[in-house]
Amino acid sequence: MLGSLTVSNIVSEARGLHDRILLESIPSESEHLRTVVDAMRENRCLSVCYKWYGKAESSQWTVEPYCIKLFRRRWYLLGRLEDGGFLTLSFDRVQEMAMTDRTFVLDKDFDAQSYFSNYYGIMQGGDEPKQRIVLRAFGNERYAMRDLPLHHSQKELTVGDDYVDFEVKLHPTSDFLAQILSRGRWLKVLEPEDIALKIRRMHLEAAEE
Repeated sequence: MLGSLTVSNIVSEARGLHDRILLESIPSESEHLRTVVDAMRENRCLSVCYKWYGKAESSQWTVEPYCIKLFRRRWYLLGRLEDGGFLTLSFDRVQEMAMTDRTFVLDKDFDAQSYFSNYYGIMQGGDEPKQRIVLRAFGNERYAMRDLPLHHSQKELTVGDDYVDFEVKLHPTSDFLAQILSRGRWLKVLEPEDIALKIRRMHLEAAEE
């Protein structure tokens, strides 16, 4: 957060260069962001009307706002339900949101960083267990992965003439697989075999006419 504020301050001070400083567009969702931050500060529950992709009807929940996360130009809310389960909701899919009079006590053992630490991005759950995945990066991708690791668990294993092998340990959720796919032929899954085959199948399906 401090790093983001520093960048924001630098850009604000350089208003005369606005046409020469190009930033990635991120929907501000300022109304929802303010509501969630206020609810987190006051430990008050949120009433949320939400529309999932592909669903005809909206869903309604009352959640305890545990944390917010920015990932791939989207703001997400991690909310805890009455049964103790968690929901991750994208701000841009929220139709209505309001603070309620109901208060909650934040679990003293909850740590937002730890909660997401075994995942690539925002997706959690699923059937895939946490596992060791070995990736081979070719060309400039090997340098990019050194500069911007995919995950905090990333380790460098082997350096070849035109490749570098890396290891990560996480749950291979759909957003992680999408990242691998996005690198095309520059990133290959070596282990485990089932994930390598899944990535191969997804590449072939994308190439079908």
